[in-house]
Formats: sequence, structure tokens, C-alpha cells
Amino acid sequence: MCFGCELLINLAWTSLHDIIRREFGFSYEEDFAAAEILDLVLQGFSKTRSEVLGGLRKLIRGSRTLVVGAGPGCEKISRFVNLYDVVVAADGALRCCRYAGVEPQVVVTDLDGVDLSDLVSFSGFIVVHAHGDNINKLVFWAPLLKEKKVLGTSQVLHTTSNMSFSGGFTDGDRAVYLALENGAVEVGLIGFDFGGVVGRYSKPNLKSEVPASSVKQRKLYWCKILIDLMRLGCGCRIEYVA
Repeated sequence: MCFGCELLINLAWTSLHDIIRREFGFSYEEDFAAAEILDLVLQGFSKTRSEVLGGLRKLIRGSRTLVVGAGPGCEKISRFVNLYDVVVAADGALRCCRYAGVEPQVVVTDLDGVDLSDLVSFSGFIVVHAHGDNINKLVFWAPLLKEKKVLGTSQVLHTTSNMSFSGGFTDGDRAVYLALENGAVEVGLIGFDFGGVVGRYSKPNLKSEVPASSVKQRKLYWCKILIDLMRLGCGCRIEYVA
């Protein structure tokens, strides 16, 4: 992708992030601070951003990628996993995949749907997203992953050697963005449930499905909208499989 094209796409995503921040009352300054903190933490990691990003691109480029959300439908993953080359779990969907006997190659997380032990035991690519609500976990959890293949992302244009800008808003649509940005030719979606229910894998403390709060429903609304925008603009196949 040419530099000018990439810049325009990033500016478009930046505008979307600004709209979303205003709706939810999120702080740009806190998002930026979180990105700076993760950038500093990643300086001590054994693998550089370029090494991790290069490995991710090699894995995903040209692949049929299955992105697994943490909604109730994720439990059907075993029916579809053999149709895809790469599995990307969105946050707590990592536990759903493992429950089904599937080990993803990538997990995309803002650290609120997983326990630290989930990540410590994971040997694939860990894409950690920095935003204003997860600073404590960036400080206390992220350094314990320093021997892992970790890519830091943010939703502000924080251009440093250790961070990548990410489109998307929730872990699910960020995972779709990651697949497209790194060259997937087809993306399947499972566990993306946009009704009024939150799946039990969405948070470590949930034991069963629960009704979605009004805030969660708005987040799911934005997830669907952003995936639909990516479907229109990417030029490759994105489909809900379950």
C-alpha cells in the first residue's frame, strides 16, 4: 500500500475513533497515555515490533482466516476450523477455542476478557491493545509477556518504533482489521452475536450468558458497523459462518 493511501485510511479510522470516543465519553488523552505506556513497556521485550509484525504478515498473507468472537456462537468453532488456514481469537474467545480443542495462532486482546494465565500459556502472536481503561494491566501484566511474540496497538496515531496503529473498536472488529491489514484473502467470522446477550467467554468471571447492558449493546452495534464498512472497502470476502 502506498504511503499516501495508508495515511488516508489511518486518518479515516482516526475520525471514526473520535466519533466513538464522543459517544462513550472516552478520553483521547487517556488513550494516548496508554499508548505511551505500552510503548515504554515493549522496549524491554525480546522480539521487536518489526520481528513480530513480519511474522504475523507471513502467517496471515494469502490465508483464509477465521476470526473468533467471544459471543455464544463461538462454541461452534470445531465445525468450521478445518476450512481455514489461520485462527485469530478475539480476547476471551481464546478460552472458547481452547475449550473446543482449538489453539489459535493469534489472540487480539485489550486484556479484559482473559486472565494473565491465558496469555502466559499461549505461544502464538499476542496483539495487545492500549486504551485509557486498561493502563493498570498494561503496567502489571504486559511486562510478564516479554519473551512472547507481542505486538502493541493503539487507537491513536502514536508513531513509535514499538507500536502499531489499529483500526476497529472492539477486540472482534480489531481482529478483522488485523487480518485484512496483513493480507488475508478471506475472513470468516464466528462468535459475533449482535443480539442482546453477552457470551460466557466474554469475561473470565462469567459462568453463563448474561443480558447485554445498554453500553454493551452500543459497543456491539459499533462492532457490526465497522465490520460492514470493512466488508465494503476491503475487496475480499468477509462472511459470518455462525
